[in-house]
Amino acid sequence: MKSSVIIGYVLAAGLALSACQTPQSRQAELARICADPSNRQVGSFSYGECQSLYPLTNKQRQQDYFTGSPMAD
Repeated sequence: MKSSVIIGYVLAAGLALSACQTPQSRQAELARICADPSNRQVGSFSYGECQSLYPLTNKQRQQDYFTGSPMAD
């Protein structure tokens, strides 16, 4: 019983802390992450989020398309 209460408190604290992030702090964190060009590569974990800050140009999209095509190998 006591362990379930402790787990409940820990979960509640984690939920409260995750709700404390403001949009401004999230934007600043995302800018720091996306400043590294490797995080903006197709297939990286942060690729989708970084597209909101650094959208690809048409030329970059074309290059990514040709680089990933089976004929490129």
